[in-house]
Amino acid sequence: MSRIPEDAYVIIIGAMKSGTTSLYSYLAQHPLICECRIKEPEYFSRHQSHGEKEKRYEDLWDFEDSVHRYVLDGSTGYTKYPTEKDVPERISSYGIYPQFLYVLRDPFERIESHYNSGRFNPDWNYSILDEHLINVSNYYMQLQRFRQFFPRSRFLLLDFNRMKTVPEKVLSEIYDFLHLDHSFFPDSYHRKNETMYISRQELIYRKLIKTVGINKKIPESLKKLGRRTHSRSAPVKRKLLTEKERERIHSILEGDMIKLRDEYDFNVRKWGFGTDNRL
Repeated sequence: MSRIPEDAYVIIIGAMKSGTTSLYSYLAQHPLICECRIKEPEYFSRHQSHGEKEKRYEDLWDFEDSVHRYVLDGSTGYTKYPTEKDVPERISSYGIYPQFLYVLRDPFERIESHYNSGRFNPDWNYSILDEHLINVSNYYMQLQRFRQFFPRSRFLLLDFNRMKTVPEKVLSEIYDFLHLDHSFFPDSYHRKNETMYISRQELIYRKLIKTVGINKKIPESLKKLGRRTHSRSAPVKRKLLTEKERERIHSILEGDMIKLRDEYDFNVRKWGFGTDNRL
């Protein structure tokens, strides 16, 4: 295993529920990119329980300098400030100089997806207007935390809808950003980590197991039977923002969305910002 150069790190910093898993899977197939042991190691996060920790960040990859140009990290927890504080400081202090990919999605759609994805977790306790969900959609605020330590030239902002509709063009933009040739593209583009909806019975079952702690006492055969029974029930309906909720989010994000437009030349009008025709 070779030493990883300080500028060979490519980090997909988010946003959560904006197609980052799909993007990671596309880039990980490139022969010059070394994928991480897991998509989201969350090495520089402190409150993401799904991460995988190593004493050294570079030990998360089997990097070979004769083969690879970059290593890839897809930790969306890095743009969950203020839940995750000081992530950019930790990255900078570690002595690496990454290039950052940030996928931006319609903030209202992203919040709906975030909420609907999380509500099937027994530990979920957020409302759809929770400050945390809105903060993750405040892309300008998240970016400015990183910009205190890294220059604008190290960031590529990507559009979620373009990645869905013209993924090859988006990959071409990334290859240009990373100075990679365009000799490789995936054979197919499949969306990953889409929000799955379960039945209300399954949701109650998960919460019961979590709360009462009976999971270890139930034979695996009965647990499988229970899951099959629950799965036949109608799924919980997808929660959508009401017009009033959308207006509330719009009022919170408007100022920073305008800054995102002006400082990063990113089109926010399609989301209803910077125009009288809001929603």
